[in-house]
Amino acid sequence: MELLIPGLILVALMVWASTRIKRSAAGAFKAEHVEGDGFALDKPDGFLNKHFDNSEYLFDAYSKDYGTGLAENVRAATAIVFSSDESINEAASLEQSRLEKSDRSERFELGGNHCIIVTGQLVRDGHLFNVSEKLLECGGRTIVLKIEALSDAREELSRKVEQLLLSFSPR
Repeated sequence: MELLIPGLILVALMVWASTRIKRSAAGAFKAEHVEGDGFALDKPDGFLNKHFDNSEYLFDAYSKDYGTGLAENVRAATAIVFSSDESINEAASLEQSRLEKSDRSERFELGGNHCIIVTGQLVRDGHLFNVSEKLLECGGRTIVLKIEALSDAREELSRKVEQLLLSFSPR
């Protein structure tokens, strides 16, 4: 009997801690506005920003979802932002050359800055990825958002990838 009360208190504390941890983990995958070194973007719900890790990238995120079938151990989507020393045209050519099949390349102005969007496909580890890259020319340097999503990803993930791509802008 004398162990029952401390045991119940211990169980109650464990339940409370578990609930707090689950809420905190779920909150990490919520949508948020991210501002980095020269860029801003809206991270959609279902992506985790690895900003606490020591990453070589300005922004590094991955989807909560995984692929299906043979790709069940592969994240459904990843997104990175990095800075390039090349001009925007050189960086776009380099990124396009890395793709096995480049679908399109669009050039336009965004907030007075040059912008190029490149889309295509890439095969890595036997899996086909749809790749979308948005290159911004900001203050004499090129900032690149690169999103890779499994080609057989659900429609909902495709919308989130598009949202992420469209929200990427100079700051």
